[in-house]
Amino acid sequence: MELKWLRTFLLTAKLQNYRKVAESLHMTQPAISSHIKLLEQSLGASLFRKEGRRITLTSFGRSFIPEAQSLIAHYEDMMHRTSRMQQGYNSSLSIAITPLLVDSVFPAILRKFAEDHPEVELEITVAESFDLQELVEDAKVDVALSCLKSTSVHMSCVNLVDEPISLVIAHDGWDTETAPVLDPVELMATSIIFTDHHPSYWPSLKQQIRDNVSSYRFVKVSQSHAAKRFILEGMGVSFLPLFTARREIQEGRLLPVETPFLELPTSSIFALFNSDDQKISGFVDYLRRFKVT
Repeated sequence: MELKWLRTFLLTAKLQNYRKVAESLHMTQPAISSHIKLLEQSLGASLFRKEGRRITLTSFGRSFIPEAQSLIAHYEDMMHRTSRMQQGYNSSLSIAITPLLVDSVFPAILRKFAEDHPEVELEITVAESFDLQELVEDAKVDVALSCLKSTSVHMSCVNLVDEPISLVIAHDGWDTETAPVLDPVELMATSIIFTDHHPSYWPSLKQQIRDNVSSYRFVKVSQSHAAKRFILEGMGVSFLPLFTARREIQEGRLLPVETPFLELPTSSIFALFNSDDQKISGFVDYLRRFKVT
């Protein structure tokens, strides 16, 4: 029994049309038919029956689908583990992160972790904070780094950092000694304010802006890195966690503006995980040491 026969069988079971299977696999129809016949001979039972030009699964064929899927999954898992060993890995760590962290110094911290732990194979998933808890609960990832605190009493939730947020604008080109005083109220009244790219602090922040700015224009942007890009292009302003804009501020491309009349919230990053596995707790401790930001 060959793996290619199993793959051909599963696609044929799905499409139930030799022509479509042949087109999908870039093979001839006789070759598809040959794979099925060889697999049937190996199993000693028929997988399909012909009804005119149509083919349908036999009862044995239907019952064999999960067996074929299991055999392929086992083979692929074996090949993955073999590849890991050949590359020097003896363990793996799957991490889910928000786009907010992708656009921060986190990739540099991750690179440092990989350098310090060459035996650990890293797998990275990028997802919104609203989806991260479910990924951990379903054991699809080992640990998630989220802007939202866990709502599950059964899940470990470690606060990695509380970072201040700030009104951020495109740099106006002035140096600190000769720059005119910036009026944050005027800036917000005359600029588009990009909002809702953080899952927790925007509802209360928008209400504060309404209470303190007579004229404003909100535009929702789903992700912080997009809001930052729009600010860099001079399209508007926004409130960002400073760690997402620190590099651009240091490079003189963005400028933080004080807003003393607002009670600005902080942006928190939480590590969510189920297991007490030493590998996971060690990774979380590593992040706490570098403070993610």
